[in-house]
Amino acid sequence: MSKKTQKESVEPDAKEIEEKYEEHLIELAKEEEKEAEKQKKSKSDIQLKDLPGLGKKSLDTLNENNITTIDQLMTTRLVELQAMGMQRAIVKKAREEIIKIVPRYKFFKEEIGLEDIPGVGKTTAEMLREKGMNVYLLETTPIRELEEKYGITEKAAKKYKESLVEIKGGAEFINAFDIMEKQKEAPAFTYGIKALDALTTIEELDVAGVRLGETIELFGPFRSGKSQICHQLCVTVQLPPELGGVGKKAVFIDTEGTFSPSRIKAIHARLQRDLGWEKNFEDVLRDITYARAYNSDHQMSLIERLLELLYNHKEEYALVALDSATAHFRAEYSGRGTLAERQQTINYHLSTLGRIADTYNVAVVITNQVQANPAAFFGDPTQPAGGHILGHWAITRFYLRKSKGEKRIIRIFDSPYLPESEAVFAITPEGCVDADTTE
Repeated sequence: MSKKTQKESVEPDAKEIEEKYEEHLIELAKEEEKEAEKQKKSKSDIQLKDLPGLGKKSLDTLNENNITTIDQLMTTRLVELQAMGMQRAIVKKAREEIIKIVPRYKFFKEEIGLEDIPGVGKTTAEMLREKGMNVYLLETTPIRELEEKYGITEKAAKKYKESLVEIKGGAEFINAFDIMEKQKEAPAFTYGIKALDALTTIEELDVAGVRLGETIELFGPFRSGKSQICHQLCVTVQLPPELGGVGKKAVFIDTEGTFSPSRIKAIHARLQRDLGWEKNFEDVLRDITYARAYNSDHQMSLIERLLELLYNHKEEYALVALDSATAHFRAEYSGRGTLAERQQTINYHLSTLGRIADTYNVAVVITNQVQANPAAFFGDPTQPAGGHILGHWAITRFYLRKSKGEKRIIRIFDSPYLPESEAVFAITPEGCVDADTTE
């Protein structure tokens, strides 16, 4: 046999090598797929008992409170778990392990609690909670108020606020484009009046209606439709997103005895008929939290307690309606001698409402009475009560007035986003509707 023939018989064929290499790659891919599927299955099947740090006592506590799965442990708030008897550190450690193992919780963000602030121990945190304090309030409440109302010294309050900034990643300065993108993502819900939705359309943000986090003032004379719109918003906020709502609850603070469940029923019946809404009337009423304020002190107390309510039910509410904001103050602070005190008190009250809108991302709508300006010789002498304090509070101010019959005119009195313009609507037995539907 020649050397050439011997060499050809020893060397493998190139095509055969390529085929074997491809087969090997296919086998490797299959093995990797099996391993990934195995890991995925093991991650999805992870049990509470498999988590480090969760001993028998902790597991028994969770079982007693019907928390038996990973998802339930991750979605239950830390404050609630603490109330069950779970130690905060143990829960956080277990959650950190879940974040590492389970892919769907990769971007889970742990809730910051009072105990996470350096210098705030368990005893101090419980004492502050008993007074209605929480992290959100600690961040937004002025130092002077923290000192006077909650007994936190000025030095400690500054330290806590600085620590909160560090925990949240430092003070954030963002560019205007990011602000616009954030505003575009802000949910909004309909007024239930097409003309008013069109009036409040912000084209660059592609949004119309009532935006969450917005503060709105409705002012006008008696029977101009202020209370009617508040009633209607308490219903439209509950509509699902596909029907123009946000599917959340409302709060109605009543200072003049204007709240009427029968109006809610009539508005609900119309929306149910026209939109095919499936939510029943009883559930709509249950999702409106109501309180009657009998004087200005009671009114302010209710709003302060509302801070705690919204904290304990985060993401459940989207609207706070106060009807009316100034009635009690005008009645109780009469005469020029009490004007300064009245304005300071109203200013504090409104600042609390503003904190509610900012902190919990809910729309706050107030109604306001009007008064005649004796110095006005020309034009409409009607002006909103409350002076400049009210004028600087609301993002958008609407002026309502009567027209012919049941028709009402609503005008944008002041807004940084919207031009001065007006729309016409009608008040019917079924709520506030577009004027052309009654003709």
